[in-house]
Amino acid sequence: MKRVSLLLMSVALVSMALGAAKPLATVAKYDGKFQWIKLATLPADAVKSLASAKSVTITVTFKREVKLKKDPGGNTWFTFILADQGSDWKWNQSTGGGGVPVKGNSIKAGTYKVMMPLTGIPKKVLGDKMQVISVGPNTSGLSAPAAFTIDQVKGQ
Repeated sequence: MKRVSLLLMSVALVSMALGAAKPLATVAKYDGKFQWIKLATLPADAVKSLASAKSVTITVTFKREVKLKKDPGGNTWFTFILADQGSDWKWNQSTGGGGVPVKGNSIKAGTYKVMMPLTGIPKKVLGDKMQVISVGPNTSGLSAPAAFTIDQVKGQ
């Protein structure tokens, strides 16, 4: 009986490991300057969640600590904005952004949920079955290039 239980547990663990979701985007050497990053095709549940959303949450993972430089006003920040293209291929950009929590002058390694308002993106585009999502990171400045992944997008 123990062997059967161990076998079933092993199969379940291997299935979970193989089924781990691939990131929507991987950025290896981000220099801290604004740029658009096109995400991979969103899963169906993520596309569906955008249809009635007022905001969107992206899940961002930093494998290593990120050291930030201060801007001219003495502030440190790491933010994202979002753009969406529906089947009409028109560019629709959010008017607001969301920030990664900064402690001191750094972002600790880990996974963060960043919420952004979807103002500026029409409901018609958000409800479209075809979605091409891009995110735009920006920072006060970086001491060294940073690496991160965008793991998930979900409408709220």
